[in-house]
Amino acid sequence: MKFQYKPVYLLFVSVLLTSLLLTACQPAAAPAPTAQPAPVEVQPTDAPAAPAAPAATEAPTAEPVVELSPVRYGGQLYPEEYLLKGAPALFSDAGLQVEHTLFSSATEGNQALISGAVDINVASDSKTVALFSAMPDQVVIIGVVQRGDRYSTLVRPDSSYTSWYDLKGKQVGIRMGTGAEQVVRRYFEKVGDLKWEDFQWVNLKVEDSIAALTSGSIEAFTAWEPTPAIAEAQGAGKVMMSYGDIALTPVLLNTTVKYAESHRAEIVHFLAAHLAKAEMIKSDPKKSAELAAQAASAQGATVDPAAFEKIFTRVDFSLDLDETVIAALQDTANFLVSTGEIKEVPTLKWDASYLEEARKLVEGK
Repeated sequence: MKFQYKPVYLLFVSVLLTSLLLTACQPAAAPAPTAQPAPVEVQPTDAPAAPAAPAATEAPTAEPVVELSPVRYGGQLYPEEYLLKGAPALFSDAGLQVEHTLFSSATEGNQALISGAVDINVASDSKTVALFSAMPDQVVIIGVVQRGDRYSTLVRPDSSYTSWYDLKGKQVGIRMGTGAEQVVRRYFEKVGDLKWEDFQWVNLKVEDSIAALTSGSIEAFTAWEPTPAIAEAQGAGKVMMSYGDIALTPVLLNTTVKYAESHRAEIVHFLAAHLAKAEMIKSDPKKSAELAAQAASAQGATVDPAAFEKIFTRVDFSLDLDETVIAALQDTANFLVSTGEIKEVPTLKWDASYLEEARKLVEGK
C-alpha cells in the first residue's frame, strides 16, 4: 500500500524542523567562571590623598642620675647656720650630703678654704675681701646668706652707757679682724671724733662675749647675730647701738674657682638647700626659730627661740647676688685699703649662674 502524507503530519514535521533550526542559530552560552577576576586598581582623580600616619617616636630617655659628691661646708655661728643644723633635711631633700662645720670666725673659715679643708665657706664682706687678697684669681662668690642690720654693741642691762663716747677709756670686747671690728671702725670714721685708741680693746671669741660682759671683765662688746639677741634673751645685755645704717655688711658664700668648675651640680644643689632655708625663714619664722634654738642648744648655747624669731624678722636672709651686694663689697675693700689692712683692692669675681640654676631646680620640684 502506498504511504500517503496527511496534512497533520506535515504540519508537525514543519514545526519540529523550524524549532531545531532556531536552536542551532543561537550563540553558545559562556562557561561558568572558575576564578575571581583580577581586581582593577583605580587611582582617585579629585579626592585628596589620605594623610600619612605619623611616624612612631621613641619613648623619652630618662635623665641620667647625677651622683653628687659630699660637700664640705665651713659655716659660722650665724642664726641661719643654726637653722641648717636644726633642719638637716634641707640638705638631704636637695639630694646632697653636707659635712657642716661651724667656725667661730670667718678667719678660721678662710683658712679652711685656703688649705682645702672645706669646699665652700661663708664669710663677712671684710673677710671675703681678705680671701680674695690671699688667693688672687682663685676665689669666686656664689651667693649671699644675709645682709643688713647684723651687728650690735651691747652693754649690761643696768648700765648707764648710751653711746661710744660714754665708753671712752673702758675695756670693750670685740673679735679682732672680723666684720665686727670693721663696722665699728667705719662708724668711728663716719662720726670723725672717735679714735680706735680711745678704748681698751679685749680680743674675745664671740661665744665668750656674753660671759665676759656678765662677769664685769668688759663694759661692752660688739658682735654679730645671734650673739646680741641671745644676750638680750638671757637678760645679760641690752643693745646700745646697731649698725644697719653704717654698712650693708653682706655675708657671702665663697668657693674656689677650681671647685666651682668641677662641681657645678654640687654647688647648684647646695644653693637649692639655702633657697629652701631662706623660704622657711620667710614663711615660718617661728618654726625656724624653734629649730635654730634646738640646734644652738645641741652646740652648747642656750638660746630662747624668741631671740631667733626676732633676728629672722629683722635681718635680710635672701641669697640674691645683686649689684647692691657687689657695690657694698667694693666699698668695704676701699675702706680696708684706707685703713692699711690691705695694700690694694683685689679683683673680685662672682658668678650668679649657679644661683639662677638652683632657682630653676627648686621651681621644678
